[in-house]
Amino acid sequence: MAEREKMPPQKNNITKFRQDRRGQICGLFKSLALLGLLCSMVYCVWNYHEQLTLSSLRRMASYFSAVWASGDADFAGYTFEDGIDSVYDEFGNGLVVLGGDTLSFVSTQGKEELSIPLQYSSPALSVAEDNMLAYDRGGHGLCLTNRYTALWQKDLESEIISASVNQNGAFSVVTDEQGYRAAVTLYDNQQKERFRWNTSEYYILLSCVSPDSQHLAALCMSEENGKRVSMIRVFSIHQEQPLFDLPLGSMTVYSMEYYEDDSLMIVTDQGVYSYDDQGQERGVFSYPEGSLVTFSHKMGQRPVVALETGDQQERTRVVMAGENGQTVFEARYSSAVRSLSAAGDHIAILLRDSLVCTSIIPGASARQVQEITARDVIQRRDGDVMLIYADRAELLDKDAGEQIDRE
Repeated sequence: MAEREKMPPQKNNITKFRQDRRGQICGLFKSLALLGLLCSMVYCVWNYHEQLTLSSLRRMASYFSAVWASGDADFAGYTFEDGIDSVYDEFGNGLVVLGGDTLSFVSTQGKEELSIPLQYSSPALSVAEDNMLAYDRGGHGLCLTNRYTALWQKDLESEIISASVNQNGAFSVVTDEQGYRAAVTLYDNQQKERFRWNTSEYYILLSCVSPDSQHLAALCMSEENGKRVSMIRVFSIHQEQPLFDLPLGSMTVYSMEYYEDDSLMIVTDQGVYSYDDQGQERGVFSYPEGSLVTFSHKMGQRPVVALETGDQQERTRVVMAGENGQTVFEARYSSAVRSLSAAGDHIAILLRDSLVCTSIIPGASARQVQEITARDVIQRRDGDVMLIYADRAELLDKDAGEQIDRE
């Protein structure tokens, strides 16, 4: 049989493959990433150029160097100056201390990353995540810092009554103004004045700025028929007139913080109250038994209160109240509570002679450490606990104590 003649292939019978463009696509993604990085750098320099001093850059470099070298090293402790009455708080998983004419931040490695001379006769602190506001209550000094450097330091013309910073670095200051009973001023995170309210009708005791920095709440007090009357007035920074008032009658307000943008929570002598962004009462946790002994309340956190019950067997009731008035956490103890602190899901309760470390997570275990003589306790966001003694601050041993049953 004759072999079939081999015909040359026709062009329309050839399978056409797509051109390999993977290299071009990878190059495009790299270009976009570099462009994004460049835009981020330009944005940071444009918005924070006033903070990018040689000193701050050196502090940042030393901080990251220390973190890189030591990894997740624990807080190494801090010794207080003798005879100095200092104020302190947890800051960046380290400790910020204001006293003895110096503001100091001690990192988790026990290294003093920040030291600023401040001549404050009555020092006070407000801390929100990576922002810290130090001020002289009854004086004029005000200092805003992060963990590396002072961002803004000023002596105001009027005496400071109170001050509060939010998580974005915006802050409010209540002052005793000449010609008025009081005034409250809101500054944005660039330290620019965005809102101010002067009043001849009310005394202003506290203030706080919402997490989005768009609203300001001011705790006001006046007299009616010889009796003290309190209310909270809430403003938008975009208008002079208040959005709404929250009448509180004769209640005493100990703390006022935003839990979320649309949720303002207050701790009073009668209960924990929560309000939405329209001024409507969202929930109430009242004190049906006993009286308030102490509490822990920070911006972005639900408040935790310790109540004296009068019961010899269960002398103290510790409760975390939710924004709807619900009980998020509850425990009872036979001993009196001296101090408590909460952060995230963790709660540290300093009893008369012991410490209880617990969690609001259902089913989570708790542990109790006996013979604790500390005067105060600070619960860190990472779950560790700092104990404050008269002369020092130290981290609680993670293996200390024994497991106890949650009641």
